[in-house]
Amino acid sequence: MNNINKKFDYRIKTLEPHIVTLLAEIDEAKGRFSVGLKMTPQAITGLRQSVLITSAGASTRIEGAKLSDEEVEEVMRGVSVSKFADRDTQEVQGYLETLQNIFDDYQNLPLRESTVLSLHSQLLKYSIKDEAHRGVYKKKENTVGVLGPDGSVVRIMFETTKAYLTPKEILELVEWTSNALLNNRFHHLLIIANFIVEFLKIHPFEDGNGRLSRVLTNLLLLRSGYQFAQYVSHEQIIERRKDEYYIALRKSQETFGMESGVIAPWLNFFLSVIKEQSKKASMSFEEERFEDILSPKQYEVWKYLLQVEQAAPSEIAEGAGIALGTVRQALNRLVKLGKVKRIGLGRGTRYVKKI
Repeated sequence: MNNINKKFDYRIKTLEPHIVTLLAEIDEAKGRFSVGLKMTPQAITGLRQSVLITSAGASTRIEGAKLSDEEVEEVMRGVSVSKFADRDTQEVQGYLETLQNIFDDYQNLPLRESTVLSLHSQLLKYSIKDEAHRGVYKKKENTVGVLGPDGSVVRIMFETTKAYLTPKEILELVEWTSNALLNNRFHHLLIIANFIVEFLKIHPFEDGNGRLSRVLTNLLLLRSGYQFAQYVSHEQIIERRKDEYYIALRKSQETFGMESGVIAPWLNFFLSVIKEQSKKASMSFEEERFEDILSPKQYEVWKYLLQVEQAAPSEIAEGAGIALGTVRQALNRLVKLGKVKRIGLGRGTRYVKKI
């Protein structure tokens, strides 16, 4: 284990001040979210279902699939999406089920080599072309490159681990990561970031490596107490910043094997994604708490204002089907809460939601 520690420890022993600040900000958001998580069961179910859809859609599109989130939702509901290749639908279905299993059972899924192999098998469960190598390490060399319009590799980004070395290197990586997490040898987000960048450098499977890396990110975040991973999709953030994602990976992985090998570019990107994820989760939580303190009538008035640019009390009363006096009381409450702004005076008074 000492040699394995030496292989990985140096990458994250010395941190720049802004990395320390990022870690503190994420952990502060993590604490706020964990303490204040008082969503209704319906809200929790709705958010998790939304994350499953956005995560499966984004993660497969990063790898070249074409299904929109609306079409992913149809796949989730068992509706056939015939306008796209079967492969896209198969990959989405595998991602949906694998991520659902992680959300449901992450506490009973420790990071082991067998877990990695099992999750890969689940992920490719419906992919007919991948049947022969589900849960099996690559038997031939592969590379990471930029794909052209026809799907062929037009530029190689970096060489991955040789096939014959893959089992050894995966086992070393899993053992180092599990030990480091168990003994809190470093901040857990640093350990997770190192695991992902090294996993993608090894590229242990013939197909599904990128998708599996994002599935494993969810697993490791949840096992480390970052519960907001279930409520905001980090895959969606990566898809939106895909160019940054590949640049950060390449700049870090190009240094592997050198004495001065570092993962600073990847750390910066990875932590910025998790920070954005935690911020969005906090915002969702605050919105849910706000709705919880409203009466049913107040909530209906608020919902009506979300759908229009501005409205007079009489318009709200008619549109929401609520008595005018009740509408005025609800508007006064929403103004006091800072969610609605009053414009004008007297009969010309109108109300607008605050952004």
